[in-house]
Amino acid sequence: MDMSRADSLELDFRQTDAMPDIVRSRQWRGVQAEFSRLHLPAEYEFNWSGATHYLALHDLVLSDGEMDVDGLAPVTGGDLRGKMTYVPASCGLKGWAAPAPRQNTFTVVYFDAAVLEQEVEDGFGTADLRPLIYFDDPALKATMKKFEEALSPSAGAATSVYAETLALVAALETFRLQRGLRDAVSRTGGLTAGQERLVREYIEENLAVDFGLDELAATTGLSRYHFSRRFKATFGVPPHRYVTTRKIERARQLLAETRFPVSHVAAASGFTSAANFIRAFREQHGMTPRDYRRGI
Repeated sequence: MDMSRADSLELDFRQTDAMPDIVRSRQWRGVQAEFSRLHLPAEYEFNWSGATHYLALHDLVLSDGEMDVDGLAPVTGGDLRGKMTYVPASCGLKGWAAPAPRQNTFTVVYFDAAVLEQEVEDGFGTADLRPLIYFDDPALKATMKKFEEALSPSAGAATSVYAETLALVAALETFRLQRGLRDAVSRTGGLTAGQERLVREYIEENLAVDFGLDELAATTGLSRYHFSRRFKATFGVPPHRYVTTRKIERARQLLAETRFPVSHVAAASGFTSAANFIRAFREQHGMTPRDYRRGI
């Protein structure tokens, strides 16, 4: 692939006179890199999609903002110093950011997996790569920090061979990190700790919504089939049963703490109808919601 046509991260600043005050770009065969320092005020929207893979190291503190990557639930910003984001070529990202009043920078590496596979004679299994938002990995972060220093203005004239080597190492470490995540899943047969956390958070934040298996599986980047198998291995029950149990627990809390009618409790707990709610509640507790409330 001709990296001269690689798609860079696009920034659209909401203040017409705002722009990155320093942008440094380097390019080698199969790899392209950019270093940006934001000039405040710099509230902006961003998006990226392309045929390359995307890896970013953030030295950002956001007072507000959100990133949305294809197939995952949106993630809010915050203190992102030392955090990284990886998006495979099959995905895209978009969002907006309101940086805090400090020096904010980010470094992005774009790389072509096909070129790297030819060089190292190793297949990376790119079909199984999944996006990672605001993650941390000590080895990869150490490499990306060295690369950031090599691109920054304070580095002076860092040799091309040094910067190119760091860019290639960062790309290879990204693929090896992904391979390690897949191996961890295959050894346990369940979700990784990070996937489990994302699933729990999504369920708790959306108990009042009638979401489907597609939305739930998307939080982990897995297909519905693989997600269902790994969910049961992790939680001991299928996804629908776990979600129903959590919705019933929410309903019990509402029945105890409010005087909302049963139909209102059903809707607030994510049930499509009062009849479905009453049936599920009776199956789990052996009584109707009204009987439960009377016995409190």
